Amino acid sequence: MDFKDVTGVVKKGTFPIESIENPYGDYYIVKIKNDAGLTWVPGEHGIYTLPDKQIKGRKYRLFSVASIPEEGFIMIGTRTGKEISSFKQAMLSMEPGEKVTLRGPFGWFKIKDETSPVVLFASGVGVTPVRALLKQLEFNTNRAIEVVYSSSGYYLFGDEIEQIAMNNPMVHLNKLSSREETAAKLGELADKYGNSAYYYNSGAPAVLKSAKKQYMEKGIKKKRIISDTFLGLK
Repeated sequence: MDFKDVTGVVKKGTFPIESIENPYGDYYIVKIKNDAGLTWVPGEHGIYTLPDKQIKGRKYRLFSVASIPEEGFIMIGTRTGKEISSFKQAMLSMEPGEKVTLRGPFGWFKIKDETSPVVLFASGVGVTPVRALLKQLEFNTNRAIEVVYSSSGYYLFGDEIEQIAMNNPMVHLNKLSSREETAAKLGELADKYGNSAYYYNSGAPAVLKSAKKQYMEKGIKKKRIISDTFLGLK
């Protein structure tokens, strides 16, 4: 095992699959045993390879880590799409105990300070790093935590997020399904918090581009907008 802890140095390790769940449609949750005490900052992502599998095309994928270190496992949330890639087909057919190699985690999608309000916007399966941020903030009551979760048909981790919101009066959850509702809510929150908040956005590139444009038109500074594209989708 040759990973290093959170020091700014890239980490690397090989870990066994714990479980693979298919909660709905083409949504999957992959849990990987953190059996060597790997640490990371919530919101980071890693580069994953499957050392014992034959993969056609790209041999690696980037996935955000949906869990926090205290949970004891590394969790990925993903979708296969209409045409599943060779990588995802191999990964999602793995049995408990088979190995995954992880380089990282690392990244920029992180809580910046102890007190600023946060607006967490997740579109579809882009909820994965937002789930990690919410677990980090689960018992934080000294700031406003606004969650805008937009999806059509299914909300991955939806029950968990609802429970966090029920248990923490500072967490306000908005589960939406249309672009119009989502845009209206993001605009409302930008007007409410201005540049006192940090705005986290996770989803497909076009969705993030639209959200960033909307925020900037509201006068939100670039340094207050943190975006994370779900690179593991394909």
